[in-house]
Amino acid sequence: MTDSPHRLNSSSSDANFKLSWDIVRSKIIQLDKSSIDSILAHDNPQEPTIVLPDGRKFFWYLAIGSMNNPISLYLRDLIPIISYPVRCLNHRIVFRGAAGMADLEPCQEAEFDGVVHLLSEEQMAHLDKLEMTYQRIIVPTVNYQNQSHAVYAYKMEVIQPQDNHPSERYLDIIVKGCEHYGVRSDYINRLRQEQPVIPRKEPHTYQTITDVPPDVFYTLDELAKHNGTDPEHPLWICINGKILEHTGLPCSDDPAYETQKRFYNMLQTRFGGREADFEIAKGLYEPLHKLPLSEEDVSDEHRAMLEDQFLAMQFRSGQNKNSWKPVGRLRRLGKSTNSSV
Repeated sequence: MTDSPHRLNSSSSDANFKLSWDIVRSKIIQLDKSSIDSILAHDNPQEPTIVLPDGRKFFWYLAIGSMNNPISLYLRDLIPIISYPVRCLNHRIVFRGAAGMADLEPCQEAEFDGVVHLLSEEQMAHLDKLEMTYQRIIVPTVNYQNQSHAVYAYKMEVIQPQDNHPSERYLDIIVKGCEHYGVRSDYINRLRQEQPVIPRKEPHTYQTITDVPPDVFYTLDELAKHNGTDPEHPLWICINGKILEHTGLPCSDDPAYETQKRFYNMLQTRFGGREADFEIAKGLYEPLHKLPLSEEDVSDEHRAMLEDQFLAMQFRSGQNKNSWKPVGRLRRLGKSTNSSV
């Protein structure tokens, strides 16, 4: 007898999502109504772009994945001018790839719900960069007042797409966003009750960085010297208070060289010589945890999850266990960080 597929439990993250949204809402500055009305006065429902007489452009964008969540948008520096729920016609939503990311595919007489955002030209260009592995297409939508509009959406560029279950974290982000923007409850309930997910890991199953030298501590200033720009100081990054040193890339003719080099460059640029927990928390938003305001605001439980996520990311990038070695722990503000995991 096989186990039944796991379904989303979104109630466990409700309280921290509310706290996170309160934080984000206090930081967002919206356009005033008169400015919005002056933009919408030039809207043509048959076009996904609004062009003003002065040449400024605005874009209607259908979010189907994490971008329908206001916190995910904020963490990617995207502030929609307006947002509203819609039905996307003659398409269905699917989840694809190793990570089970949301995609849409043509399907006559099918439909699914999502959230349409109006973005400035600058923000749409930023979104294009974020979604650079996707193709931007035009799809038909209808809002809940039965008004139609052509909008842009992003579709995976895959030759042989393989469906896969989304993670529970990812679907929770989608559901929370749908609830926030007023998507129909029957669609939300269908996601909750019918969409299988890869369950969240229990804290006791998290991977941890082991073999950290005992009683070896470094300050933030010492960590900062190892930002990857000085050959005399190999690259260090700090995860959950544990400092890792990069041991070097394989030979350039090694099949894994290019993949590992890209991962190294990404880590060096984003995390070199610094604590990485806060930045990873922003990139891998988890509704179970309150959105941290700073590195010091990341909880111990959240740090343990981020350590596990980093090790999983390292594995997916082709890094082996010898690519990084623990060299000590971080001492901050007169005290050392002694993680129990």
